[in-house]
Amino acid sequence: MPASLTLRLLNQEPFELEIGNTATIGRSKTSDICLEEDLRVSRQHAVIRCQDRVRFHFVDLGSRNGSFVDGRQVVLPVELKEGSLIKVGTTEMVFHLPDFSSGDGEDMGGTMAGSGQTIQEIKHDVFDAAMLVCDVRGFSSCSEKLPPNEVAHFIGHWFFIVGELVEKHGGRIDKFIGDAILAYWVGAAGEACPPAFATACEMEKEASKLVWPQLGLPMKTVVAMHYGRVSSGNIGVVAQRDATIMGDAVNTVFRLEGETKALGVSLLCSDPFYAGVAPVDGFRDLGEVSLKGKSRPVKVFGR
Repeated sequence: MPASLTLRLLNQEPFELEIGNTATIGRSKTSDICLEEDLRVSRQHAVIRCQDRVRFHFVDLGSRNGSFVDGRQVVLPVELKEGSLIKVGTTEMVFHLPDFSSGDGEDMGGTMAGSGQTIQEIKHDVFDAAMLVCDVRGFSSCSEKLPPNEVAHFIGHWFFIVGELVEKHGGRIDKFIGDAILAYWVGAAGEACPPAFATACEMEKEASKLVWPQLGLPMKTVVAMHYGRVSSGNIGVVAQRDATIMGDAVNTVFRLEGETKALGVSLLCSDPFYAGVAPVDGFRDLGEVSLKGKSRPVKVFGR
């Protein structure tokens, strides 16, 4: 059976609710978990998202009153464990990991319950995709100077903006890693790279409008983009969720993000990605860079 939550609403008996690969929480009627009667919950309060095939993370979206997991306020995404206690407003939820040994007969051990037959648990899809990694520069130095609730609200608001932009341009957020996100668009270069690039440009524009609370410092982000072949492992219909993308191309886009500081750019992309969007005003040929784990240098463009 899929992951689930035991909800404890004020003055109500606890009840169980199954969730899929993504579960939004808020007062909005469009939320997967709608808490419209809890006035301490924001319209779009938080999201639970599956990552890396078997891990679930809780992400606060800049809520007014904050979110708490096991008694601690959520600042950056928090990995949920079996029995994790989530509190939003006056509502409590107990998280339960998927039970792979029950449901429609699939078992993590690779056998069909009651039959002894071996099955293929993880199905792998291979496809081409445009990838984008966006990271907040100076997060550690700024966050340590602020109260946790200020940091949580600020970075949560940024995650909300990022999620809206990715969805607007038809992409999918694969994972949150600290203050960074990985998103991707499936398709041929000429189809997938333009919306990814548009998202990157809008991220940069939106970030320029934000100022760290109390510090008065502008928020700065960097975005790296790459196009290549990735694979995705999907754990059956019982899990009801998508797997993370994997492969050398994913490693490459993360390595490229690490090169932005040395190259002095806020937007950086590989040659395969640039071929899908060129020409681009203001972008210049930055030559080739050697990336850790790559036997051949990668040609890059940026601004």
